[in-house]
Amino acid sequence: MNRSILVVDDDRQMVRTLRDVLELSGWRTAGAHDGPSAIDALDKADYDAVLMDIKMPGMNGVEALKAIKRSRPGARVILMTAFSAPELVQQAEREGALRVLPKPVMLAPLLDLLHASLHRADSVMVVDDDPAFLGSLTDLLKSQGYSVIAARSCDAAIEAMHRQTPAAVLLHLTLGSRAPKDCLLAIRRVSPNVALILYSGQPSMLDDTPEEIPPSWVHARLQKPFQVDELKALLDDAISH
Repeated sequence: MNRSILVVDDDRQMVRTLRDVLELSGWRTAGAHDGPSAIDALDKADYDAVLMDIKMPGMNGVEALKAIKRSRPGARVILMTAFSAPELVQQAEREGALRVLPKPVMLAPLLDLLHASLHRADSVMVVDDDPAFLGSLTDLLKSQGYSVIAARSCDAAIEAMHRQTPAAVLLHLTLGSRAPKDCLLAIRRVSPNVALILYSGQPSMLDDTPEEIPPSWVHARLQKPFQVDELKALLDDAISH
């Protein structure tokens, strides 16, 4: 399997160790030891993923992440840290890191995360507490060739996203007593890059997005009932980005 990953850490022994274990798991690897070197490596070659430490001298991992995302918006970057740095972690999530993992990095969760990120291209999550509509929409999307993750609550969606990261989330804005804002924030914390498509049968709910939610977080809004072609066009656009 022709998968490649760039491992970035100022600790050279850590880079060697991570490269060894990843190569045993079938990955082709390369190493870099600071942020500028990582950026330069990505300018010269394509990698399926980047595993990078946050705390490095000079340019830290979050700064390198920002630079990488400017030139390669679709780059899959996983950050790791041995330190408690909530501000940097939050910034990393805002800048589009797939996940921030604690060091020492556990191999099994890392491999699961890498596998999910590489196989999410056509994966769509649908979150709706109406079982009949959820079932119908799930069947419809599957008939169009999408891999679908169905969830009947926000909590179930978050739990599922820890196992598999979808490319897009179709989120019904009425989910029991859970406020739409809370669910949106929870989804973004788990997957900052996911494309959110909000839908509702109530136009006022679609127009009344909470002020705390930046417009850039929402890929599109749909009013029920929506047409198959309209939905498919939005999903294809979201997944391609």
